[in-house]
Amino acid sequence: MGRRARDVYLGDIMQFRAPSSFMSRYYNWRVTRFINALIEGVVFLVILLGSVILLSVAIAGVSAFMGASFYVVVVMFLSFVSIVQMAWRVKEINERENGIMASISTSADKIGIARELVENLMIQGSIGDGRVWFALYRLAQRPNQVGWAIRDVLIEKGKEMREMFQYSNSDGDQAARDEGPGIGS
Repeated sequence: MGRRARDVYLGDIMQFRAPSSFMSRYYNWRVTRFINALIEGVVFLVILLGSVILLSVAIAGVSAFMGASFYVVVVMFLSFVSIVQMAWRVKEINERENGIMASISTSADKIGIARELVENLMIQGSIGDGRVWFALYRLAQRPNQVGWAIRDVLIEKGKEMREMFQYSNSDGDQAARDEGPGIGS
């Protein structure tokens, strides 16, 4: 459910739309603040623990649950570690957003700073930090000068990338392809 919500949310912000569906709004709430991520994690742990207790007692009885309590504690601990990691990532994204916001908002050339950030990320390619991309797209949703500057740069770079992709897949490239031997050879 979380992955689907993330995918819908990413689709919304990458098209510069406000979160449109319930799943997208939920994910937006989850990544907005560190405390929201922790609240979601605690609710998950309570549901997990409650379902494990109810199922084990209903199926095998209290004595079987007590015998397996060590395993339940291990599962709960691992789930807690996962929740803390996710909440920490949310905190890091929010810190990067604040840093980007501060650097662009204090600059006289907001579009220039945004362009420099995007170009540096594009140069890094697949080794670039996805959290910075995420922060940029989230900031592009804001209805202020920083959001507009980032949105303009992202749209401009998107057009450039589409043009480069279309040029690389044009007819001139097909003549250079080796199609191999034909059937009649």
